[in-house]
Amino acid sequence: MEFFRLLSRGAKLDNADAFGRKKTEDKKSDAERIVRELDFFHTKTASEKKSSEDGEITKRERKPQAKIESTIPHRKSNIRGSDIPQPLASFEELATRFEVSQQLLGRVRFNTPTQIQAEVIPGIMHDRDILACAPTGSGKTLAYVLPLVQLVQKINEEKKTGNVKALILVPTKELATQVLEQFTLLTAGGRAGVKANILTKSLLARLTSSANGAAEKTKPGDVLVATPLRLVRALDAIELEGLRHLVLDEADRLFDTTFAEQTDQILGAIRKQQQDSLQKTFLSATIPSSVETLALGLMVDPLRVLISPGRAAATVDQRLVFAGTEAGKLLAVRQMVQAGELPPPALIFVQSVERANALMHELVYDGVNVDVIHGERTESQRRAVVERFKKAEVWVLICTDVFARGIDVHGVNVVINYDVPQSAQAYIHRIGRTGRAGRTGKAFTLFTKDDIEAVKIVVNVMRESGCKVEDWMMRMGKADKQMKKQLKRKPSEREEIGTQVKKLKAVEDKKRKEKKAKREEERLKKTEKKKKKKQKDAENEQKDADEEEL
Repeated sequence: MEFFRLLSRGAKLDNADAFGRKKTEDKKSDAERIVRELDFFHTKTASEKKSSEDGEITKRERKPQAKIESTIPHRKSNIRGSDIPQPLASFEELATRFEVSQQLLGRVRFNTPTQIQAEVIPGIMHDRDILACAPTGSGKTLAYVLPLVQLVQKINEEKKTGNVKALILVPTKELATQVLEQFTLLTAGGRAGVKANILTKSLLARLTSSANGAAEKTKPGDVLVATPLRLVRALDAIELEGLRHLVLDEADRLFDTTFAEQTDQILGAIRKQQQDSLQKTFLSATIPSSVETLALGLMVDPLRVLISPGRAAATVDQRLVFAGTEAGKLLAVRQMVQAGELPPPALIFVQSVERANALMHELVYDGVNVDVIHGERTESQRRAVVERFKKAEVWVLICTDVFARGIDVHGVNVVINYDVPQSAQAYIHRIGRTGRAGRTGKAFTLFTKDDIEAVKIVVNVMRESGCKVEDWMMRMGKADKQMKKQLKRKPSEREEIGTQVKKLKAVEDKKRKEKKAKREEERLKKTEKKKKKKQKDAENEQKDADEEEL
């Protein structure tokens, strides 16, 4: 691919053909004319693409969207529990088994349910507590959103109240936005009788004012999607007595040290306010044994749905690249860009905010269309970056692990672990941003001689996922428990990201400052010498004057 090399030379993006406008012929070579593809992430069907190119079909004449055929490979599953519900063979079964309306089923874009959807949807419809683990990109979000829409509709038909019926807890604001998008799609923007909201700062302020006796009462909606810290602040302002469904998406993250305290407060508040039976669903792509034990302790007669637990998606081609040093990593990325091995859209993961910013500046200098997302950017900035990435206005996105969980961006071709992740869970979630919904993707992990212990964890995941593992990888051995704990507690210390040119510039700047300081010192010495000479001359003149008076 010549994308990056042409763009770095200032190639012109020509949209004229794509919009159906006539364009005068010129004598430029084909390499100098790049027609930007409108459907960058390949989310439209062939008929939709043809309609947009011809510009002849109006909104009234458009036909319903064609169903997307899922090509997610079948994985080994382990379903445990008493009285396990019959799995779904097709979404149409929901109409006969659970009286799901055809209008709702018509909004589901997939033709057949995935493994996780086939098991979890009937479980939720039968009011069972569920602990589910499935690879990234396997459709876990739709697995709980679809039944919740149907169940909340029924609750509203029986008795309409302003209380929250379903609460969904997620670790990041980006994931909350994605979950709300699924609800918006299935409820036709709330017209289906189910109102879903994200607990934003403005909604929190309105709920707090309502709880303090404001004239205008604010309702949180039927379904509330929230992050832990913000929900803790809103517990006094939200009535949870009518809560019927609780979902913890990315449950392992919500139970780790970062969110454990807030999650415990939320569960305690629910137990105090909620009187009726509560259906609970905990999901993630990685659920450690400690989290599994804790989650099962909160459930009643749980249904465990484990599909390839602890494994990466089979559609991701995982590779290790030895870069030697930190400078070698930057060189490797630049070589990938030049060789066309980094087809956009692509994600690059680093371990800290400082390294993310430094790498962005390096790639911007190389002419790559790049941006960065991390925890120190504001909510509006992060939202804008994600939207630009989805619209193909950003081709390479540099991220910290804030973007590694639950974000579904269709069409990501490559994921690069610029810094080796600190745990198997982090690695699985990072590379899970590609190879989603049956598409294929590639994941490169760059490592140096200082990353040998951390790479052992990556090799183990590669082997468990069925990837090709070379002999030299097997000879590295396995990381012991103590090393895994140490890697989780403290990330590896790394050199700053920079090029030799940057270092030479720093050396030149240092020399320039030293010369300037030396010149300033000489100038001060000369000034002081002149001052002393002037003072001595003044003393001599005064002495001569005194002698004349005598």
